[in-house]
Amino acid sequence: MPKVREKLEIPHRTAAYELLDDEIFKLTLTEENKAEVFEYGLSKLNKSQHEASSILQNLSKWDPHIRSLFALRSSSTILNTPFRLVFPNADLSSFEETGLYVRQYMAVSYCWRSKDFLSAGYERHGSWPISKPFVKAIISEKDHPRVGIWMDQLCIEQTSSVDKQKSVAAMDIIYRSCIRLLVLLEDVFLDEEEVALSKKYDPSRITFDRAWRPPADEQAVFASFYNKVNAARWWERAWCFHEFNVNEPWSHNRQCHEVYNATFIMNGPIGSTVKIKWWTLHYIMASAMPEDKGQEIFALIDAGDREPGWRSSVMARHNGVSKKGCMLLEDKLSIMINTCGLALAYQGQALKSTDEILYISALLALAVGESYPLTMFDGRAIPKLNNKSTWFQRHLVADDISIPRFRIGGLHGIHCVSMQEIELEMVFLPPPAIWSGVKDEDLRPTYEIFPGTIATTRPTTHGPVGDHFASASRPDAVLDNPRRRFLAGCVMNGHAFTARLWIQVVRDVIGPNYNQGLFKDLKPNPSLLSAAQRFVIQLLSVSTLQGIPPPSTFTLEDAHLFLTWLTDPRSMYYISVYTYRMQCTIDGQGAFTTGAQVNEHFQDGPIEELRAAVPTDLLDAPCIPLRVWLLRPRKIEDGVGKWMLVGKAMLLGEPDLKKVIKGNEGRDDAVVRSRRVVVGG
Repeated sequence: MPKVREKLEIPHRTAAYELLDDEIFKLTLTEENKAEVFEYGLSKLNKSQHEASSILQNLSKWDPHIRSLFALRSSSTILNTPFRLVFPNADLSSFEETGLYVRQYMAVSYCWRSKDFLSAGYERHGSWPISKPFVKAIISEKDHPRVGIWMDQLCIEQTSSVDKQKSVAAMDIIYRSCIRLLVLLEDVFLDEEEVALSKKYDPSRITFDRAWRPPADEQAVFASFYNKVNAARWWERAWCFHEFNVNEPWSHNRQCHEVYNATFIMNGPIGSTVKIKWWTLHYIMASAMPEDKGQEIFALIDAGDREPGWRSSVMARHNGVSKKGCMLLEDKLSIMINTCGLALAYQGQALKSTDEILYISALLALAVGESYPLTMFDGRAIPKLNNKSTWFQRHLVADDISIPRFRIGGLHGIHCVSMQEIELEMVFLPPPAIWSGVKDEDLRPTYEIFPGTIATTRPTTHGPVGDHFASASRPDAVLDNPRRRFLAGCVMNGHAFTARLWIQVVRDVIGPNYNQGLFKDLKPNPSLLSAAQRFVIQLLSVSTLQGIPPPSTFTLEDAHLFLTWLTDPRSMYYISVYTYRMQCTIDGQGAFTTGAQVNEHFQDGPIEELRAAVPTDLLDAPCIPLRVWLLRPRKIEDGVGKWMLVGKAMLLGEPDLKKVIKGNEGRDDAVVRSRRVVVGG
């Protein structure tokens, strides 16, 4: 075995050497070497120190117990974590000139082999936790002998709980900083035709066309390739998701330079292995099926670098991780923290339920400024935390990863939070008992606009969509009444309200949600022009009767696109089944509530006791989530009203409630008021 030259064995530069077996050795890097190979990951961690400190300050104020579960992560804590790499013994001679100082490393992402994940005749190779063909494939990826290999079972002391805890807290730095990620799909076996696809459809060598789909004679091969790769266990494991996500496959370097692009390794014909670059794999998978699993990697991040003052959704990260498999529940929390890039480490006890993870994740999200947890609600089940009722709610769409970004530090109305109660500022709206539902007799004007059944306008796309989307819309006859109720409410509220509602819909719904991804920008349906003209006439006649001069912000062109939006099947989320109207100002300006979700306590008393309120932190939030809280009174303690949360609903087309409240100061006839209240379950 070659010897390292003694004159270069300087203590602060030289790694600790350990022979593992006849084929590989392990180096434990010095802090100097770690600082060099972790430079990129540590630079990102250092930028988030202020944000992490702010989160801990908010948690200290709101819920000191939850605060005690977290510690700050910094460069010093990462550099104090042992970091080891393995090398083939044949590479040892390359260190003779430099001493045991590592140049770079590759990180391996793979599934640990449980008893249920062992194929017949499978054999591990030497000290490696994988088979010999994959070991050879990994080693052949090395483009320099001083480039090491990081693999958790070889590089983390598996018998040391301390080493494991420290390594978990550094895992994002490890995978973010590696020169290249190697993904092992040991349960995928490709045949010769499927392997040929990866050579023919390398996107770095072909012209990109968003609408392109496989030719007819290759569709069967694309489908079989997709089905095999899609079935890999790797996609379903939380730590694998973490490893790929923090490696930033969307970044410029990973996307544009082959040396940094992740390599997927699978089984090929006759005991061989096949290597496919991520950009090629993703191109083939997306071409075979637009909704491939790899898309979720991209759904959780903003395009390009984070805009100063904004960040991508913490709750979207939680949702992306929550549906993945993981042996330890608390690891899911650590994965969520790492994928968010938060400079925090979870140091609490083992967690017992997914609701605990959801609550802690939501508190972290609120502490950084994300209001989304305040809008979550699922009336089908009332969660309990520590076996007690809680204000906190699950979300009806638990796996939503399309939650929009938010402004950091934008929440100011929360005073105290616990698992059971939240104390916050809320704007109380008129009570539900006096809301006006749209009745059948109110629908008459809509038949002037649409004499027959309102037909659905199918959204246009850049290419084929999955069968589930094409069949998701209900029949026009079923959707006709809900659409008419919403349209009638607009006519009854008048031109000014509809103009305000349309500004909100364009800003919050159409721009960021409809005109995205596979869908083309929403354009007016030509067949609806006549209906739009009749719609404007109806609005103007009502505004004239109300003595309100029509604004110039809702023109015929706006009405034309509005009706296109109304008839789009995606808009049923906002239209819902029933539309309720409420007055928000002394001079009669109104709003809609739709999409109400309630739990079993909604019927616990007379409707006259119900109250509706919006957290002040949701006044400037987009109209998409459920912003209205439906409350029942509980008791008053120390002058603070206590309420039980029994439902939530959407709020659409409201005036500027902050201005309304400011203008109502000192008035006994105010329609909406701001209060500080305590809400429980």
